[in-house]
Amino acid sequence: MNSAVVLTSLFLLGAIHHAAALDWGNGPIRDIYYLGVSSENRMVIAYRGMGEVYIKERRGLREYMDSNWMTKNRKYGDYQCSYAEFPVISFPATISIVGDTLPHSGWRGYVRKPAVETWTYVSIAADGSPSYQTMYNNKSWY
Repeated sequence: MNSAVVLTSLFLLGAIHHAAALDWGNGPIRDIYYLGVSSENRMVIAYRGMGEVYIKERRGLREYMDSNWMTKNRKYGDYQCSYAEFPVISFPATISIVGDTLPHSGWRGYVRKPAVETWTYVSIAADGSPSYQTMYNNKSWY
């Protein structure tokens, strides 16, 4: 049997409640990873899901919104994730990067905002590279 037919049948029968989670650009924010400082002197964060990320200790630090996802994929690679670029802070530093899921519904399914968002704890070395990183993915949407 064709895999598309099987997935469609499972979805219609209710076996797949969170079909949106199958797509990297959809579903709750997850898999947050600090990549380092780009050649344009920007902190780069990769993540999956629909929404945005923010730096908990620096809530006032706003993401650069001067390029779209295609430009970011050309710069950092098309690894089935979204990229966020932030102004550089002083290093060394320890930060927490937190997801902010956008609740949404559509033809891919329904996603609610999780009670506890996914977050990543990062120690950044003096050169801007991650020296230690641990991820805490919220699994409640599975």
